[in-house]
Amino acid sequence: MISSSTILAIECSHQLIGAAVGDGEHAVGKTVDAWQKTAESMVPLIDAVLEEAGVGLRDVEALAVSAGPGSFTALRIGMATAKGIAFGAGVPLLPVSTIEALAVSAAEATGRNCVVPLIPARKGEYYYTVWSSAGARDWAALRDVAYAGVPGLEAVLRGCDEDCLVTARSIAPLKALGDVSGRRIVQADFFSAKDLIPLALRDLEAAGPGDLESVVPAYHQQFRPYARG
Repeated sequence: MISSSTILAIECSHQLIGAAVGDGEHAVGKTVDAWQKTAESMVPLIDAVLEEAGVGLRDVEALAVSAGPGSFTALRIGMATAKGIAFGAGVPLLPVSTIEALAVSAAEATGRNCVVPLIPARKGEYYYTVWSSAGARDWAALRDVAYAGVPGLEAVLRGCDEDCLVTARSIAPLKALGDVSGRRIVQADFFSAKDLIPLALRDLEAAGPGDLESVVPAYHQQFRPYARG
């Protein structure tokens, strides 16, 4: 049984969909490979997570949603679902940067202090950031996310610390990047909706809840690439 101070988190930005409920110390979550059926699968998945955690929506203090970057369609569905639940339950909705959550979870899972998380963008290109534990306090989603092809990512990695690793949910297409850059590339099997909860709690404590209507997906497609391949 999770404590009464709970966050319900939804993650369906790319490849998998997931939901979790927790209080920052304890969490229950589920992830399913139903990305192409996000609209049909999201609400039953949330219901299953709440049931397993032994809580109801009345016990939820806020919702967290993975805000992007990621799939245009999946982000829209996830955001619409989260907004509907937040409005109905009368709780705030906290958008969490997908790429920051991926970076933080990779650092915790691997013990590395520098992470370059990758999320598929256009064909052959990836959204990315260079995240470090030392610069975590100054990291900003709207400033520090860009996209590039594999050759451009090679240039980015050459400018990173040797300790820096690359992480993505699907690493098979990135083998050439690993071979050329010499960087370790880690499959992000550790990343789930649970990883949104600590960041949502941080933002809730720092800034408080915002206006529900102002919460929108962070597509990042308007960004100029750092380097193009």
